[in-house]
Parts: sequence; structure tokens; C-alpha cells
Amino acid sequence: MNRSYYSVFGPYIVQFIEFKNSLGYKYKTAGWALSSFDRLALERDVPEPVVTKELADQYCIKRPNETEKTRYNRVSIISQFARFLCNLGFRSYIAKCPPVKNTYTPYIFSKKQVQAIFGVCDELTLTRNRNSSVLAIPILIRLLYGTGIRISEALSLAYNDVDLQAEYLILRDTKNGRDRMVPLSGSLAEVCREYMKYRDQFPLMKKADRFFVKPDGSPMATNSAYKWFRQILYKANIPHGGRAQGPRLHDLSYPNKNNIQTFMCNMLIERLYT
Repeated sequence: MNRSYYSVFGPYIVQFIEFKNSLGYKYKTAGWALSSFDRLALERDVPEPVVTKELADQYCIKRPNETEKTRYNRVSIISQFARFLCNLGFRSYIAKCPPVKNTYTPYIFSKKQVQAIFGVCDELTLTRNRNSSVLAIPILIRLLYGTGIRISEALSLAYNDVDLQAEYLILRDTKNGRDRMVPLSGSLAEVCREYMKYRDQFPLMKKADRFFVKPDGSPMATNSAYKWFRQILYKANIPHGGRAQGPRLHDLSYPNKNNIQTFMCNMLIERLYT
């Protein structure tokens, strides 16, 4: 999304975003914070592109209904912008980011619970809705568990970015703005091959460039994946604490994350040198 900036900081905000994007960061998404800062500077009629302590303190005040995480992100962006101005020769005050407490405790699934989840997944059947994403759910759950990737990354996978012959997938434009290659274990690749056989039989009335799609070709939505996950937990007799309480889909890979990363590094090295 292209934004316009009208204060004395405007041209430097544009330069700052371009600089961050050149380093591979998705700094276009930070435009909301920079726009807010730009409006404040315009309202206060700031005469020169220098972030004073007074201006920074005014911007960093906690807003009504603002979470600690949102405030932290907002202040962090302006602090980085102030450093950028300092490097350009405009001596600016660098605000200190407020502390953020992580109140969420990841849910640790036992091996028995993971086996129960897989068992329920394999017993899922088509519903009255013939365009249901149910056929993709067992593979999605296993992919999250076996690779540790995020649900958003899994659902954004392109069809051509899953190489089941070489047994790896490519995540495009990830959180840090870069592509990432993720190897698949032999068993996980085989499960994906089975899914591909079913997927290739879908009517696909819509253009289907995603790996995880509904029978008509439309991409699976995140909220649909979460709804199925809640049903799976219920059938597997795993309690759910309610909204924002978990277990979450991402918790599937949490206890094994370090092991998964080590496994993937070793697998990549083995494939590169053999």
C-alpha cells in the first residue's frame, strides 16, 4: 500500500522505508506507524526533521485499548527511524522501547496426544459441503508438526514450490522478507504425494496456484484451518481453553522446534555434499 507523508519528515520516511526494503525487511507494513508519526509532526508544525524527546514522548504515550505488543512495535519503528535520521546527520532522540511481557504459555502435546490428533485426522470424512477443505487437513496438520513452519506459511505455499521428488519446499517472502528452503522427511513427503493424487482429481473450477486448496480450487483460509483444528482437539479429548488460550496450531511444533531445525540443517548438508 502506497502512503503519502506531509510533514517535514515525509521525504526521509520514504527513504527509510526504501532502505529497509532493500535489506529484505517487509517495511511497507510499518507504514501505519510512520503515518501516525507523520500526522503528529504535522499537527505540531515541526520545523526540521529532528525527533526531539518531547515529540518522541508524545508519540510513545500508550493509546486506549492498545496492547503492549502493538505499542512496542509502534515505538520500535520510530526508534529505528530516529537512528536513521541520526545517520543522516539529524541528531534525534531515540526512544526506549517499553517492556513487553509474554503472557502466553505454549501448550506441550504429549506423544499420545499427537498420535490421537493424527488418528482423528485420518478418520475425517467429507461433509455435506462438497467444497470443504477436509481432505487437506490431515496433511496440513502433519506438515506443521513435521517442519515447524507457521500456519500462514503453510497456507501460502504455492503448488510449484513443493518439490516432492527432491523432498523439500520453498517458503516465499517469509517474515523476514526472504525465501527459505525447508526439507521434508521421507514419510512426510510420501503423505504429501498421497494428497497430491487426491488434489489432482479436484474439479478446480478456479485457478489453483496454492498447494492447499478446496475442491473448487480456492485457497484454504486460516480461520477454516483453526475451526477444523478445534474439532480435532475435541474428538481427541484434548481440552481447549478458549480464544487466545490455546492450544494453537503453532503449538504442534513447539516442543520439537529445535530438533526440527537441527534435523533440517543436517538434511540440507547431507543433500548438498552427497
